[in-house]
Amino acid sequence: MQRVLAEEWETLPLAIRSHYAISDPEESTLVTGSMTIDYPDWLRPALKLLRLGKALVDLKGGPMTVEVKKWRGEDSSVLRWHRHVQADDGRSCVFPSRMVSRRAHELVEYVGMGFGIRLKVHVEEGRLVYRSNGHLLKLGPITLPIPDSLLLGRAVISEEALSDDSFLLRFEIVHPLWGRTYSYGGVFKITR
Repeated sequence: MQRVLAEEWETLPLAIRSHYAISDPEESTLVTGSMTIDYPDWLRPALKLLRLGKALVDLKGGPMTVEVKKWRGEDSSVLRWHRHVQADDGRSCVFPSRMVSRRAHELVEYVGMGFGIRLKVHVEEGRLVYRSNGHLLKLGPITLPIPDSLLLGRAVISEEALSDDSFLLRFEIVHPLWGRTYSYGGVFKITR
């Protein structure tokens, strides 16, 4: 993340920098918290299909307990994520992904089956903000671009520091025709 944000990295609050500051391949960070997930009921079948590719979380409601582990491994251009979401009724979901830096302020988050989302990343008023810039499907050497509007819409993710070790996460997807199609948000604490 430091490489992607370039000079903007130093403007981030400590809470945001600390859970992305992974310098050693053996190192990882862990954040825990709770969040609420919402989407229209008519979208449930599409989310079930997206889950086949390990995209998004198809649980709804909340608050749900969440644990997120991040690590980079040997390749410093890749940040791996493992999210575990646990609902009060016993249902759970695992959402793994990997973020690959492409150039300054741009990365791609890949989920299963070669599906990814291109993200522009900036610091805006002390918040870390990701904005989708289209999706893609990688099939071997071929990469097919997919406009946001052909899927659920345009995504915006923000992380805002609440203290030196906690932050507020907001994620929202808005489609130009259907309005808000998916959202989640919650408070997380950095537990290392």
